Amino acid sequence: MKQNRREYIEILESLDGDVPGRKAALDYVEDSDIWAYGAPVPFSYVPNLVGADDVSFLRSVCETTHAILTKVIRRFLDDPVYRKLFHFPAEVERLILLPCCYDELLPLARFDLFLDEETRAFKFCEFNTDGSGAMSRDLEIGRALQLGATYREFAERYAVGQFELFDSWVEAFMADYRACPNAKERPTVAVTDFRESGVFSDFNRFIEAFERAGYPARFVDVRAFEFDGEHLVDPADGTVVDAVYRRAVTSEMIRHSGECEALIDAVAAQKVCLIGHFRTTVVHSKVVSVVLFDEETRSFLTEEECAFIDEHVPRTYRLRCDSDLDIEAVKADKDAWIIKPEDDYGAHGVYPGVEFAEGDWAEIVENNIDAGYVAQEYYPPHKVDLVVPELPEDGDRCKVEAWESMPGLYVYNGELEGMYCRYGKRGIIALDHGGLCAPTFKVDREEPIA
Repeated sequence: MKQNRREYIEILESLDGDVPGRKAALDYVEDSDIWAYGAPVPFSYVPNLVGADDVSFLRSVCETTHAILTKVIRRFLDDPVYRKLFHFPAEVERLILLPCCYDELLPLARFDLFLDEETRAFKFCEFNTDGSGAMSRDLEIGRALQLGATYREFAERYAVGQFELFDSWVEAFMADYRACPNAKERPTVAVTDFRESGVFSDFNRFIEAFERAGYPARFVDVRAFEFDGEHLVDPADGTVVDAVYRRAVTSEMIRHSGECEALIDAVAAQKVCLIGHFRTTVVHSKVVSVVLFDEETRSFLTEEECAFIDEHVPRTYRLRCDSDLDIEAVKADKDAWIIKPEDDYGAHGVYPGVEFAEGDWAEIVENNIDAGYVAQEYYPPHKVDLVVPELPEDGDRCKVEAWESMPGLYVYNGELEGMYCRYGKRGIIALDHGGLCAPTFKVDREEPIA
C-alpha cells in the first residue's frame, strides 16, 4: 500500500500537481449524486492503492472476523443466558429472535479499522452491518480520479482496477434468498430505509443491479409497507414484495416504534425474506466489543480467535456504575479513551477524549454514565500522505499532507468485496467532522488481479 501511494504522489508531483485533472475530478463529483450534508463529498486526489498481497491479507482478516462474529450471533440465538451479557431492551431482543429462512448470520458488513499500511498492524474501530453504505462514493470518486493524468500514468505502469460492489451484492443477496424454502425464481426486491436519511446514490445503483440480474426492484420507505397477513405489499401500486434489503438500522427503527410494524409482522409470520435480518444487531451494537472479552465468549472461540481479539479489538467497557470500569481513571486520562453510544451509527454522539479539555471531558463522561454508552480504549489512527484536489492558497500546487486513516472492508457473506476509505485530522474520522474519503484501486505490478 505505502509503496503504491508514494509512487502515485511522485507522479502527481512530476505533473506539477496535475491541476487539470484535479479540476476535472472536482467538476465530476459536483455533477454527481454523491453529495453529503448539502455539498459534494470531499475527497482525496490520492486513492487507496492495494496490491495482490494486501488483498490477500485483508481477505484473511475478513474471514477471521466474520467467523468470530457469526459464532457470537449463533450463541446469542441459542443461549438465553448468553443474551443477558448484551443488556438489550426487550423489543430489540424480540426483533433479533424473529425467525429467519436462511442460514447466513451476517450477510453484509463493513469492518472499519485503523491500519498501519507499512506494518499491517491494526485495531478495529467498529463493526457495521446492514446499514453499511457509501459504495457509490467509492465508485464515483474512482471514476473522477480516472479523468486525471496522474491516474492515467500510474495505470500505464500497472494493472489497476476498482472493486465491484453492486452486482456482487446482488449475487450474495440472492444466494441467501435461494436458501429460503419458498424462494421464487424471480422475486420482487425492495431496498428499504427511512426516506429522509437514506443514501439514494447507493439505493438507485443497487436497484439497477437487481434489475440487471433480472429481479424487479424498488425503494420502499420502511414505514410505508402494508401487510395483510399473507403478503408484504408496497402500497404505492399494490406490488407484493418477496425479499427486502434492509438498510434501516435497528436503533432507528426502535426510535420509530409503531411505524414499522408491517415489515416486522411479515418477518415474524415468515412471509418475507429479510436480508440482513435483525439478528445482525448483535454485532452492530458496540456492546459486542465488551462481550468479545467475556470468558463466556472465549469459551466457544478457538485459541487463535481469542488471540486475534486480544490483538485487534480495543478493550471496551459499558459506561455504567455497576461495570468493572474504573470511571475515575477514564476521567483522569482523557487521551486514552473514547466513549460511544451502545447502538447508533454515523459517529452520532461519539466523544474522543483527545478533542476535549480535561474539565470538559470529565463532565462528558459523568453525564453519560448509565446513559447507554461504552468506554473504549482510544487507538490513535495511523497517518497517510494525501493531496486534496482543491489548490492550496499558499501557491504550493502539490501540497502533501498527513491525514489519519480509517479504511473499511465491505464483506458479503464472509467474503471481502471492496473498501471504503476515510481520512480525518481530528479525533473522529467522518465527513461531518472535516473528513475526506477516497476510492480504492487494486494494483498488480505483474499480473492483472482477477
